[in-house]
Amino acid sequence: MKRTWMIFGAPLFLLGLLTGIGATLILPTEGGETSSSTGSAASDEPRILYWVAPMDPNFRRDEPGLSPMGMELIPVYEGEAASGSFVEINPAVINNIGVRTARVHRQAFSQTVNAVGYVRLVDDLTSVVDVRSEGWIENLPVAAIGDQVEAGELLFSIYAPDIATAQSEYLQAVRTGRQVLIDASASRLLALGMTSGQIQALARRGRPAAQTSILSPRSGIVTELAVREGAFVRPGNHIMTIADLSEVWVIVDVFEDRIAQIERGQTVRITTGAQRGREWIGEVEYVYPTVDPQSRTVPVRIRLENDDLSLRPDTYVNAVIEAEPRTGVLMVPREAVIRTGQSERVIIHDGEGRFQPARIVTGAESNGMVEILSGIGEGELVVVSSQFLIDSEASLQGVMLRMSPPGEIAGSGHQTDPSARNEQVGGVGVVDSLMAGHGMIDITHEPIEALDWPAMSMSFLALEGVSLDAIAIGDRVMFTLQQDNGNWRISAIETLEDDAMDHSGHQMPADEAEDANPHAGHGDHQ
Repeated sequence: MKRTWMIFGAPLFLLGLLTGIGATLILPTEGGETSSSTGSAASDEPRILYWVAPMDPNFRRDEPGLSPMGMELIPVYEGEAASGSFVEINPAVINNIGVRTARVHRQAFSQTVNAVGYVRLVDDLTSVVDVRSEGWIENLPVAAIGDQVEAGELLFSIYAPDIATAQSEYLQAVRTGRQVLIDASASRLLALGMTSGQIQALARRGRPAAQTSILSPRSGIVTELAVREGAFVRPGNHIMTIADLSEVWVIVDVFEDRIAQIERGQTVRITTGAQRGREWIGEVEYVYPTVDPQSRTVPVRIRLENDDLSLRPDTYVNAVIEAEPRTGVLMVPREAVIRTGQSERVIIHDGEGRFQPARIVTGAESNGMVEILSGIGEGELVVVSSQFLIDSEASLQGVMLRMSPPGEIAGSGHQTDPSARNEQVGGVGVVDSLMAGHGMIDITHEPIEALDWPAMSMSFLALEGVSLDAIAIGDRVMFTLQQDNGNWRISAIETLEDDAMDHSGHQMPADEAEDANPHAGHGDHQ
């Protein structure tokens, strides 16, 4: 009894797609053998070159088995390897599955950050009123929260025995005429909360007052009131708070992954549901250096004029922060990007029915567009619909992921100049696995500064005519890369002897290494 694969729950549709693509669909039989759905005779069946993992085309083996994810390896046949760097689809199939493409282009990039926040009092326009000596509040003209007061206006009167005693001592010092005693007594009255004007009035009056008046330190609104007439108060009790609301702070919470786009001086538009149709314009005054551990947001402060007192403390607001626009930013539509847990990629279309996945690094997003930092170049075509289907087919066929674009991306620092595509780039690494007969090699290489590649493990194909027969797994090699159809291929490779390294552990220049070991074998670097 034969078994078929259920792919995406729609085997007939995928079979039609694969037929349109020209791929060979392999059907396992009971005996473990495979048969071709193309109807070719068994004797005409192409030779299997190697097996690849369905979800990772860079994982290749010489024999069937399981991938690291536990999936059966997929065979790659002779004839497919020549076009193994792309998926080729019949134009009729492209039309039937609705493939749409967009050109990678540069444009002005203007990004906005939306956030919510609330209105707060300005700290340096707020005063707290309390007492410096215990006593009883005898008179309280300020009756309620919201009362407006002027600077120097009476807030309340207090009978404080300590202040009354200090006044008598001050008057006694004045009668003695000794300036040292007068100054000491006046200093004590100041420490107990009297003002210089009140002390001068006491000297003119010549007798102590039963009550001491507490005056407003600023003009503003009473926002807090914690006492009533007759209340006993002592130092440390909070009596009231007076705030000038002609200016207010708006504190908005920006998610930490967007805070890098916020800078001081950027324009902010503020709206509130309480006053629809009205908008306040301000600037970012301060970006706080801490992150809220619960909401994972960073507070951003904006200062606004509020002469009509329409923005009330604790009012919720919506804020739109406008980042400075940038020009010449490389962009693609957001729907073109395929995101996985480990990487991001797009599907490149060469305009002639051939498709290839390419790994990219994205930046900011705005208005349905995504910034491209590296991976593709200006002018290339990317697929914006049906790309997931093509990406799945690329995985099934073992299509190699393009690791770098053919062109430069300005400002990214990751690509080479288009005029230098035929130039060769050298690297040093250790061979992890090898299929010399097929020109395939896996190398864990050191950083390659010319391409801005970090140290990592990569799979490479050798150019035609480059032999890997002299290379073995575990060899430390020096290799040269050259671009071929947008992919970096090995154009020369040779093993490194110990004397090809200087005493500091760095690679010696090629001419010095040759002088040090004239009998070492060389690859073709031309």
